[in-house]
Amino acid sequence: MTHKNTIFFLVFLFIFAIAILAAYMGGLFLPQASVVSPHIVPLSSDSRSIASTHSYPFGQEMITITVPVSDAVYQGAKLAVKDVTIYGNISEFTWVTESYHSMINDPAQEDLYQALLKEFRKIKTEKGLSDDQYLELITTFVQSLRYETLADNPAKFPVETVVDGSGDCDDKSLLLAGLLSREGYRIALMSFRPEEHMAVGIAADDYLYKNSNYSYIETTNISFVGVPASTLLGGRTLQSNPVIIPIGNGTKIYTGGKETRSINSAYIQSEQIVKELEPQIISLEADLKTRQERITQLESQMQSMKGSGNTLNYNAQVPVHNGLVADYNANLSTYRTLFSRYEKAVQVHNYILNHNFDRSGVYEYIQQNLPL
Repeated sequence: MTHKNTIFFLVFLFIFAIAILAAYMGGLFLPQASVVSPHIVPLSSDSRSIASTHSYPFGQEMITITVPVSDAVYQGAKLAVKDVTIYGNISEFTWVTESYHSMINDPAQEDLYQALLKEFRKIKTEKGLSDDQYLELITTFVQSLRYETLADNPAKFPVETVVDGSGDCDDKSLLLAGLLSREGYRIALMSFRPEEHMAVGIAADDYLYKNSNYSYIETTNISFVGVPASTLLGGRTLQSNPVIIPIGNGTKIYTGGKETRSINSAYIQSEQIVKELEPQIISLEADLKTRQERITQLESQMQSMKGSGNTLNYNAQVPVHNGLVADYNANLSTYRTLFSRYEKAVQVHNYILNHNFDRSGVYEYIQQNLPL
């Protein structure tokens, strides 16, 4: 081997050794692709328990539940860093999914879940609720918590939402998903990224949302399972297809979708009828008032004629008066028919709106009051 070849070979060995060392060092010191999600570190010095009480309407009555919550867990959740740290090339769907799973299933919260579910199961047994009604019982609890969104508002752990008694769409959705998944329901989060909104999906046999296999559950206010939010904060509407993030391994599905579909159809129909008839009724009321004034004026003139002995002119006005009265009565009959339909539509609309925590009762009500 010549001197020149020897130098080339040594340089090659050096470069090769550097490459091997770099690969080794990279594997040794650089972390593998991973996600570091928020987690709760309970305050070990705090052994107090918070009594968290919530009351909300369900069916034909008010439900009140009280559960103990570890203040150490609650304070640990409040102090937790809510940022997600990502190492390596990880897709957005993966790290978002892992972070939500971590926040829902943080083991420090398990006692809270079980305390809540113990109360819900007791109510289910006492009232003989079906699986659909039980899902609605839990759902209405979460929906009834005050909606609150702040300028700097990272997602809360479910324990925070319960103790605070408030949360925004993702806070309340994480809590509901955690509860329902533990009761064996097939649950998913529905993330609408363009609209910055989140809801919960429940596997169902009817009334599925768009092309998903889930029925929509809005968590920000009390509403029927399956009925999407009509408008969001600021007047926005849902346009995008949601990203589906399954939670848990439940198998139970919701079978009340046919009824909630009928309820929502009746709600929409009643609203349309009210909007259609209201201007007609206002116009008819004004017309009837004008006709009544003309009749009253004519009757006054006829009384003067009669009092002054002007019988000829009085008799001439009688058929005119009778014609005005006949027209008035015909228009009054039309008005009463329209107003009766209008009034019924208003009653149905308001009943549904004010009883959206009672699917069974509302469904029975609309069956008795349809067609409109």
